[in-house]
Amino acid sequence: MFKQNSPKDKNYFNQNLDMENKIRKKIELSASGKEKLARMFNVTHRSVCYALDFKRNSVQATKIREAALINGGKLVEIIDVTDSAKRKVKVLDSHGNVKAVIANDTVTL
Repeated sequence: MFKQNSPKDKNYFNQNLDMENKIRKKIELSASGKEKLARMFNVTHRSVCYALDFKRNSVQATKIREAALINGGKLVEIIDVTDSAKRKVKVLDSHGNVKAVIANDTVTL
């Protein structure tokens, strides 16, 4: 059985988002397929969308994802590469003098 982590567990926030590589999972399904799942599980369209976007991790959300894959859904991994494109940010005072430089999440004074 799947063990769900609690918010006090330090790995809780890394379940569906790998912080190193910024990888997210999503199941793509047509609008008619989502409506079919909503009727099948007697839930709202929004609940199906949350389940397919891995924003919910309940037992019912897991069942919705399984049914979506069986009914033609495609599992997609989204890799965020914008962190590598970050540039330096200069913090200026009211006179235009550089007070700090922020690069790679570190502040240089």
